[in-house]
Amino acid sequence: MPSAPRPRHRLQHRRWLRDVVLTLFVLGSLLAGWHWLSPASSPVHYLLTPEALPAIPREHRPATLDPALIPPPWDEGYRIARERPALLERLACYCGCYWSQGHQNALDCFRDRHAEGCQLCLRIAQRAEQLDRAGYSLEEIKRLTDREFSPPR
Repeated sequence: MPSAPRPRHRLQHRRWLRDVVLTLFVLGSLLAGWHWLSPASSPVHYLLTPEALPAIPREHRPATLDPALIPPPWDEGYRIARERPALLERLACYCGCYWSQGHQNALDCFRDRHAEGCQLCLRIAQRAEQLDRAGYSLEEIKRLTDREFSPPR
């Protein structure tokens, strides 16, 4: 007796499953390649690297507030931002301002009174200055501050 042909819906289901798996593989490969080629400040890097937020320098560097207008101890963070803007604009801030206020980097925290009263903004600026004075490269400072201040995911 001849065997009965396979039901058509089973073949269609297998093709659909194969197509889904192939599509997911291609998309995953593209995303992995983009991550590998993307700079550390890209959103892809942030999504695939749990310890890093992007730090995107603005086209025109924002002016920071005068440290003399800010009470201690917060004035120290504003002093660091005034003296080392190129350093802070390459670092991320982990106090939540990235999402809540649209800050692109740690320097943005010091362009208004946001960092006044924020312990984390102050500590990131202090740590960055400490590492910079110790002779660390900008890439090393970014990596170390990301590791030290990023929340676990």
